Amino acid sequence: MLKYVIIFTTALTFSVIFTFLLEKLSLKFKLLKAGDVPLVGGLGIGLAFILSLSLGACMFNLAMARILAVAGVCLLMLILGVIDDLRELSVIQKLLTQSLCAGLLIFSGIKTEIIYFGFWGNAAITFFWILSITNAFNLLDIMDGLAAGISLIVGSAFLLIGFWNADLNAQVLSLILCALSAGFLIFNLPPARVYLGNAGSHFFGLFIASVALITHYASVENAFALFSPLMILGLPIIDTTLLIIFRVIKRRFPFSKSRDHLALKISAMGFSPLETIMIMYLLGAVFAGCGIVLMRVNNLFAAIITFSVFLFSIGIFLRLIKIEVKE
Repeated sequence: MLKYVIIFTTALTFSVIFTFLLEKLSLKFKLLKAGDVPLVGGLGIGLAFILSLSLGACMFNLAMARILAVAGVCLLMLILGVIDDLRELSVIQKLLTQSLCAGLLIFSGIKTEIIYFGFWGNAAITFFWILSITNAFNLLDIMDGLAAGISLIVGSAFLLIGFWNADLNAQVLSLILCALSAGFLIFNLPPARVYLGNAGSHFFGLFIASVALITHYASVENAFALFSPLMILGLPIIDTTLLIIFRVIKRRFPFSKSRDHLALKISAMGFSPLETIMIMYLLGAVFAGCGIVLMRVNNLFAAIITFSVFLFSIGIFLRLIKIEVKE
């Protein structure tokens, strides 16, 4: 247990130190800023990620090929995200860079292993998964503290599953994810001192998508556990799905910018920024909790949980569809 404490403390400490130092440098040299707020959160957590994962690799007997693949694509995404923050990339350019990262992961052997679909079927599912979750976290980063807080909740769920399954790779990666998120939240809770930027939100999205792929879920006796990662990441998935639906209803291009985000609609109901993110955290915890339970029950109860979450999501849609957010 001491090793886990050391890894968590190291990642948390480096996340705080690097973010603090980069904040000061950004303000001093007036680089990577959105107004008066530095966009260096992604760089801070990226540097902390490198050092803490290196320490984890030294302390634990990890599957180095898979760990290096995850580290490599996450850092590549981070670099491309910094470029995006410096000069905004087009939608096509972003999708191409995300596709490159997805392809590298797949051909490194990190993909879904659903027995019914074979290599190319699993490759297609993995490709769609990586692009979807990466962009979902980028879209979720619409309010102070939101994306990092949901990352902490999701990371905690994967960490618990990793311990249940004695899955060392999932344990270490999830532990680092939780520490990075917690360290950055010190600077990002409202009112935020530092933003993630596109670099940070894309980094978190790809990192989480990779952790979900490495983690083991289903067995022959519990096929519904395959839906566990979808449930754990239910909030960013629902947020992205509803955002696209709201834009299509308004006859807008799904990838155009608008303020139809779930958090902004909740805020428009009269809640303060802090109250809004707390509601979002609660929703994220509900989805993550259901995803965890899904792994521990029989197929009948798993089916009931899955159907209940579906109805709950429909209820959210019906409640928010009539709420307008000022552009």
